[in-house]
Amino acid sequence: MKRVLQILLFFVFGIHGIAMGQSKITGKISDVKDQVKLSDATVMLLTAKDSILTGFTRSDENGDFSLSRPDTGSYLLIVSYPKYGDYYTQIAQGKDYSKLTVGLTKTATLLEEVIVTGRIPITIKGDTTEYDAGSFKVEKNAKVEDLLKVLPGITVDASGKITAQGKTVKKVLVDGEEFFGDDPTLVTRNIRSDMVDKVQVYEKKSEQAERTGVDDGQREQTINVKLKDGAKNGMFGKALVGGGTSDYYMGQLMLNKFKGSQKISVYGLFGNNGTTSMNWQDAQKYGGDSGVSYGDDGSMSWSNFTDPFSGQGVIGIPRAINSGVNFSDKFNKDKHNVNINYKYGRLSSDGDDETISTGLINNKSTKSVDTENDQHRANLKYDLNFDSLNTLTIRGGVSRKNLWSDNKREAYQFTQNMDTTVAENTRETIKNTVNEFNFSTYFTHKFKKKGRSFTFDGQFRRNEMIGDGYLFSTVKNSVKKDTTEYNPIESTDQRKDRNSKNDVLSASVSYTEPLSKVWNLVIGTGIESSNSSSRVGSFNKDADGEYNELDSRFSNDYNFDRRSSRYKLAIVHTTEKLKFTVANNFNNDKLEQYNNNSKQGLSRSYFTYNPNVSAGYSFTKTKGLWMNYTGKNQLPSMSQIQPILDNSDQINRYLGNENLKPSFRNSLNINYNSFRILTGSYIYAGGNITLDKNPITQNIDTAQGLNIYTWNNVGGKTNTSVNIWSGYHFKLSKKLGLSNSPQFYVNMSDNYNLFNQQLNKVNTTNFNFTYNFKRDTKTGLNFDLNFSPQYRLMKSSLERNTNSNGFVFGSNGSVEYFVSKTLKVYTNYSYTYEAATKAFDEKFEQFLLHPGVSKKFLKNESLMLDFTINDVLNQNKGFSRSASTSIFTQRRYDTIRRYYMLKLSWDFTKMFL
Repeated sequence: MKRVLQILLFFVFGIHGIAMGQSKITGKISDVKDQVKLSDATVMLLTAKDSILTGFTRSDENGDFSLSRPDTGSYLLIVSYPKYGDYYTQIAQGKDYSKLTVGLTKTATLLEEVIVTGRIPITIKGDTTEYDAGSFKVEKNAKVEDLLKVLPGITVDASGKITAQGKTVKKVLVDGEEFFGDDPTLVTRNIRSDMVDKVQVYEKKSEQAERTGVDDGQREQTINVKLKDGAKNGMFGKALVGGGTSDYYMGQLMLNKFKGSQKISVYGLFGNNGTTSMNWQDAQKYGGDSGVSYGDDGSMSWSNFTDPFSGQGVIGIPRAINSGVNFSDKFNKDKHNVNINYKYGRLSSDGDDETISTGLINNKSTKSVDTENDQHRANLKYDLNFDSLNTLTIRGGVSRKNLWSDNKREAYQFTQNMDTTVAENTRETIKNTVNEFNFSTYFTHKFKKKGRSFTFDGQFRRNEMIGDGYLFSTVKNSVKKDTTEYNPIESTDQRKDRNSKNDVLSASVSYTEPLSKVWNLVIGTGIESSNSSSRVGSFNKDADGEYNELDSRFSNDYNFDRRSSRYKLAIVHTTEKLKFTVANNFNNDKLEQYNNNSKQGLSRSYFTYNPNVSAGYSFTKTKGLWMNYTGKNQLPSMSQIQPILDNSDQINRYLGNENLKPSFRNSLNINYNSFRILTGSYIYAGGNITLDKNPITQNIDTAQGLNIYTWNNVGGKTNTSVNIWSGYHFKLSKKLGLSNSPQFYVNMSDNYNLFNQQLNKVNTTNFNFTYNFKRDTKTGLNFDLNFSPQYRLMKSSLERNTNSNGFVFGSNGSVEYFVSKTLKVYTNYSYTYEAATKAFDEKFEQFLLHPGVSKKFLKNESLMLDFTINDVLNQNKGFSRSASTSIFTQRRYDTIRRYYMLKLSWDFTKMFL
């Protein structure tokens, strides 16, 4: 493992080296007419050959600036200041530029003499890259998502995930404000691109860093969509309706009203073809979306990512409704800022599912599922700026979910010789109501001394589930137990009552003291109280046929409480190029568990040290290296100490372990990013290594024909996971609009667990290469193609004859041809191939093709007729394979198949005077 770590560090750090001498460019910036010194003017140094940004600074209060430059090569110096014309000068090799005098002229004077004939597509303002939306060509009535796809350095995949400058975008703002909370696609798929003036890309600091001025190193890649002034006083939206064969349908209505700072948005979507999702989640997989994920227990799964509320990936045909309303406004000279939104969603489906597992455990189950999911959610954010030194933010949210299901299941457990040991037939109905509530307040006070601040953070969260249901099951077990009375057939007819609640109350304060211009000391403390309760009542029928007899085996009533106190001492170093933080975190946790039925309790205390070190170095504004190390004690959870016994799945039983001890996790992450603004190309590389000492793992015992799962510490062992990734995006031909992106990803892991009291070591390795090839010109032929071959390995010390080693290939993309400006023929496709393995001796292969043709009407092209065919080859099969601790699982389920659909959509706009 040491060699692997050395290779990882060499791979990342060896990418970039600095071997050039440096010299200084210094000067003074002033108004050319009035000779007024201009402070905070932007000074940029670009290479003359390809306009790559190599240096950046700002002038001080006296208008002075100083900038380093390499001693070789020719460069271009650009100076800009609000309401002044830009200053350009050539920096030639071998000349002295230590006493420059820069005079800027106001644009009001320049406009009298100059006629502007062009636009600047991309500008750099400090750490922000700004795109001029009007400089990039998109189809008429296109949405923001279409605009982002043509911006250099930004990519958008089919699920709506956005990558900017090699990093996944976590937030999309409108004029600096959140829009429907954390759902970026409500911006990208709802707002028209012709309403946009600028698109800004930057790394948003944490709320604490923005308020205190002390950079804590936390960043979120963010896109801010700035609307045109004219777009802030009008109404626009979209209406769509579609109908198809086999009773498929869909509809959309989106309405936005903007008036100055006030924004009101309403949307509603419905359908049964899996197209109702407006949520966007980070399913980031470095090296491309390989469809492979890894669990802490050594599990490896490979299946396509889907948003569960979209209706994709559910069993059967989804019937979904998704709707919401959002209101935001600013009052009293932006002193008050309020953002309120409400969402309602409903998803129901029914169908059949078959699951087969092989390896250390062999079983098969078939299931018929009928489900309904009804959700309400409301959120509030309120900002109050008392003055320039005091700020208060209040957030609140409440949601209710009504969940109902009726599941019928047949399951069989087999020996290694495929003899049946247990047969189970079950029907269970469940009706649950889940209520969630959260409230937080965040107050910041800045002192007059720059960098000195005080913050208070208080939070309360409640999660409550109330439910009931009925369970009917018959279990036949042919494995004789060590008892004198043995009944091979066990029947269950029970009513279930469920009630669980978790309350978390926390408060923390922190104080920041500047030690110098670049060093800051952070001291903080906090407390947290978590109170959890779980009660399950299982009732058999009495002599009168009423469900009144309590079954103590499958009934329980537990309280699980945790009291934590936290202490933090951190030192923060911040310069323009280097950011460095060392944090010492001490946690004192006390866990208390009490069984209300047996009147027995158990308590334990842990005092843990959890260090964190993070560092980032910016070679230039678009090239940087980042590292983070975290050491953390992983405390056992209530479900691991005392999981709730459940007889709805008699083949699999789960037991807790009251003697669990914390494991300790060491995690090291390294990332390198380099982005060239004008060419739109970027390269990224990185890796991480995670070491879990004395890991808490789920162990299996099959001695009685059933699968008994128990959590244990594997003492003296360390679970290890290593990931390495890299990628490079660049244009092949600017003239032809061709670009491509090769990406590479490797995962290696060693994990331990116990099987029938024997130590089992599981080794997994996955190699994945992804290649994207794209042409996007909105004329003639366009395409976006992805190819992803991969090879995966898994071997077990106890199960050497069965594995799921094999080759996997996936490809997806789209091809479109513009017959004319308003007529387009297109197709989307996906191809999946999985080779036969020892675990599953048949290959899986499917090719999904979704062709269509669209035509725009009216003078402004706002009306569009679209004819599509979903899965024209009728090959869609619900399918997935996964592997966990030497158990290989294959699943097939009902899903959406071939249908034809005609859609009519209308984009409308009305501007106010």
